[in-house]
Amino acid sequence: MSLNVLTKHFELIEDPRQKIKVIYPLHDVLFLTVAAIIAGCEGWEDIEDFGHCKLEWLRQYAPFKHGIPVHDTIARLVSRVNPDALHKCFVQWMKETETLTDNQVIKNFD
Repeated sequence: MSLNVLTKHFELIEDPRQKIKVIYPLHDVLFLTVAAIIAGCEGWEDIEDFGHCKLEWLRQYAPFKHGIPVHDTIARLVSRVNPDALHKCFVQWMKETETLTDNQVIKNFD
């Protein structure tokens, strides 16, 4: 599935935090953020709300061991990620998605 491919690409993004202080894995937060934005969320609070509403679905692709972070944590972490690395990851995922789905990128995940 294309979302499993996304998780593979996110593993390539460097986490800017000190490892000892990490509660929410970077992969989980990035996956939550991208999924929420694709679903139409428009701000950090929307992303947090999406996470709480779709936690069971999200856990199919990432553990979310500590649940959903608050919107301030999401914003703070995403703002520290290298934007060029995130862009490259997203573009590569979209290219691979297009190939895996025979050019049918948009699917219904309900």
